[in-house]
Amino acid sequence: MELNKEHREALMNELNKAKEKLRFNKQAIKDNHISENLIKWYEISIFLANERISLIEKSIIDNEIDY
Repeated sequence: MELNKEHREALMNELNKAKEKLRFNKQAIKDNHISENLIKWYEISIFLANERISLIEKSIIDNEIDY
């Protein structure tokens, strides 16, 4: 699939959102204001954010998009 300008903008936007979610979740764990049970949920969220970032970055690289 060839990406047009709107696709590129959408990918960049999604990449920024995923990175922000990753930062938020890591900070939430560092702040220790959450219970041990919630930490497990944040760890899964961190894992998913990392996977999303990897997938978006791969799409950007495969389609030769500068970021």
